[in-house]
Amino acid sequence: MAVESSSGIRNDVLLPDSVREYISEHRLEKVVTSALNCVIQHMPEDPYARLAEELSKSSISAPRFVALRPDTSVPRKLLQFYVVVATRGVNIRIHKLSLGHALCPAHSDAGVQGRDEEKLVFAVQDFFARSFQDVYVDDFLSLHEKCIGMAAHCLGTSEEHLELAASLALTNQLLDAGAAAMNLGSLDFLQHALSKLVPDFVSPPLRSPSDLSNWQGRWPHFAVPLLQGGGPSALTPTSLRCCVALSPMALAEAADGHLTFGWLARLFEVLKGAKAEVIKSLQADKATAALVVDGNPYALPGGLAPTLQLAQKALESAPASDSSKVHGLLIVNAEEAWREEEGVYEVETGKQKSLEELVDFYAEIAEDGWLTTFVNPFREADAQAGAELLRARRPEIKVVQDYGLDVPEPVEELAFSCAWHLAQTLPSALRQYAEQATAWQEVADGFGCCVYLGAQALESMPAILEALLACAGVQVIYMPEEIADDLVKQVSHRQDEVLHRIHAAERNV
Repeated sequence: MAVESSSGIRNDVLLPDSVREYISEHRLEKVVTSALNCVIQHMPEDPYARLAEELSKSSISAPRFVALRPDTSVPRKLLQFYVVVATRGVNIRIHKLSLGHALCPAHSDAGVQGRDEEKLVFAVQDFFARSFQDVYVDDFLSLHEKCIGMAAHCLGTSEEHLELAASLALTNQLLDAGAAAMNLGSLDFLQHALSKLVPDFVSPPLRSPSDLSNWQGRWPHFAVPLLQGGGPSALTPTSLRCCVALSPMALAEAADGHLTFGWLARLFEVLKGAKAEVIKSLQADKATAALVVDGNPYALPGGLAPTLQLAQKALESAPASDSSKVHGLLIVNAEEAWREEEGVYEVETGKQKSLEELVDFYAEIAEDGWLTTFVNPFREADAQAGAELLRARRPEIKVVQDYGLDVPEPVEELAFSCAWHLAQTLPSALRQYAEQATAWQEVADGFGCCVYLGAQALESMPAILEALLACAGVQVIYMPEEIADDLVKQVSHRQDEVLHRIHAAERNV
């Protein structure tokens, strides 16, 4: 009598154990039977094509890059191509990209340089085939390395700025191609790509209205400097910055826990208004009017405490914000305040303090709970001891050490976290996070809780904000410089696309 087992195949006891387990694991009997039944039910003209189509629906492998095919409908100098990927056994053109602005800059002698347009088109195709053919689209974090040498191969020059421009242009557009190939939004795609290396450091899904509710308490705060040290101020470190950090949940329209379209542009507007409020407040008093120099407000004569109070008050009076979801960020850069001969710190002019006294001072100005994060509050030699003392006084305080791009490997238990300065391309930035997050989580207070996001990164990597949202460890996104309105609109539009996908998913349920 025939015997059926968990594999679904009669008499599978005659099969080797490994074969039987393989059939069961991949549900081969069920999938093949279902595909055959579909073919028999519809009896198409080409049963094998339909069978292949049905079987391909069970494929779990990500698509692979195959080639670039020139778009012959536009001038060759635009270097416009279709990205061809292999998915479920079929090659398809999934996305269109253009490299003309990177490899043939207008009026640049560093462009084609003796190569005609046909040769340049071929060179781009050849480089792509050598570097990207058969690479899975979700291996996105490896793409920066695969771009190395592109300008040299295509233009005959290895100038650094051309190599970077080519890498940025290609990786930015391959992100869109990869997301399209997997039918994902850019945030979903980046979360998936990051999870292949560090699944424990990826933020939760953001695909449905219920996900928005889950995100209420985990949105990163966006921080900008309102007042600075040095100059005519009473604070000695010239790079000291008193900052406000605003959660998207602080916006009035987010009172029900859900963001509305245009939320990011409004958030930037509120932060910009806070700085304007500080300038207005300083200029309204003759005693402080001179503290505004070239549009930059400097710290108050009374020192750090009243300066922080002014920053807090500025955002409280800004329109459309919930002050309970606003916090303070203090970038001290205490190396500038260290007095080597006396062995003391002088953050405020004329007020020298030992390490212990400085800790007491920080604990005092953070007493009301508004100031939550200190960056470089001590010189590097005192970082560990100072962080331990401060967190013993204020356990809720986040102490961050900023090493710039040269981040050391932590070799002992540390009481502080490490700031994140972004690498120059999206894949390399995410690779940087994946590598450092693991190391710094094991023996320290994490990596990337405070990330520096400049205007150049926003402009050169359009999806950088989605990348930061994909990283679970990011708590504060610090923007040290004012962002141009046009760039704010572009970034805001991309975040609206995330909301569009969420609402579309709700309609399709």
